[in-house]
Amino acid sequence: MRKFLFIISILTLTASIPAIGRDTKSTQRRYISPEEVHVTVSPAAQKKADALYESVRSAYAQGKLSADGVVDKALYHKVWDDELAARCLQLVADKNDRAKAELGYLYTFYKTAYKFPNKESEGVRMMEEAAKAGNKKASDYLGIYYNRKKDYATAWKYFNVSAPNNIPFTLTVMGEMCEDGKGVKKDRAKAREYFRRAAELGDANGALKYGSALQRKWYGDVNMPDAFFWTYIAGDLGSDVARSNLQLPLRGERFGDDKNTAFVRNSFTLTNAWNDKMGHPIKDEPIYQEGFKAGIATRGVAAEKGDPWSLFYIGSMSYNDEFLDHKDEFISECYEPIIASGKLPKPALALVYERMAEIYRNGTGVKKNAAKAAEYTRKAADYGSVAAYKIVENIPD
Repeated sequence: MRKFLFIISILTLTASIPAIGRDTKSTQRRYISPEEVHVTVSPAAQKKADALYESVRSAYAQGKLSADGVVDKALYHKVWDDELAARCLQLVADKNDRAKAELGYLYTFYKTAYKFPNKESEGVRMMEEAAKAGNKKASDYLGIYYNRKKDYATAWKYFNVSAPNNIPFTLTVMGEMCEDGKGVKKDRAKAREYFRRAAELGDANGALKYGSALQRKWYGDVNMPDAFFWTYIAGDLGSDVARSNLQLPLRGERFGDDKNTAFVRNSFTLTNAWNDKMGHPIKDEPIYQEGFKAGIATRGVAAEKGDPWSLFYIGSMSYNDEFLDHKDEFISECYEPIIASGKLPKPALALVYERMAEIYRNGTGVKKNAAKAAEYTRKAADYGSVAAYKIVENIPD
């Protein structure tokens, strides 16, 4: 890795920071829930889904796939289509605890349950059976289910059963419960620790929550550069809220305004009600007094030393053409060490492989390499990239 790439790019950062949004006027957007829109696939895509299901069913019937192998295939297909995953899981759900846990989750989780009407009680039964058999993930899923049902004591009981094996989203939910004192004694410092663990495991909402907690002194020591860091990572991992939050301070700082900026005005609009409820006026918050401090130079040094999250952070800024110019050679310098080490969670690795596949496919910044592009696309799909999955399985739009 060429050290000067990091140093020069980072030290010249402030001279070339682009504004993420040039319109300083606040906008209102109503986010619609998955229940409101059931996206239907095209007839060609449905035909492809049927073919993928048939390949799994046939392989299982012929003994070429074990029950666990079917679950693995189902989870791979879940990247694109929950209903296809459910069809595969149904093949072995009567005899495989992993399948029971995953199918039960699809039947009960709010983002997927609307696709399977009248399946909630069956889903709970399957998850409970799997949990009793010792499946830790089933306990996590039951905790998530009962938390949404506002049965917090039961939720916390299930979360603690699987505490050493929590899935990232579970840690985020546990943090929220500690934050609000639901099912457990209110403890914001403990909540922040759960958010940190979830963030480091690649949960976008956990990273968003951790970034937010790092801005607020009643969660512990304030660290604005790290708050920016984790909020940016949350946005890159797919959190629209994180992306919106990052735009607010940057708009004010970009135009050199004082505290009476679009950032502050929008911040008041977005957080006054929440802060009044919590008893902490916004004027006392470090985010009001300081704004976000990016701390990119510090992260650049950490990236130079091989820190994977810092490499991801710097490389993503360049890829997204935010704060650092988009340069495929530089992106490759950041992402290839991550690939070599494999020391990031799946959601981040999916993005790294997906973007590097694109770079090798186009031959920009690196020598064009179709074989490596194909290899990286497959890896991205394995780690959960929908875009890569559709390329690998040749899913029509």
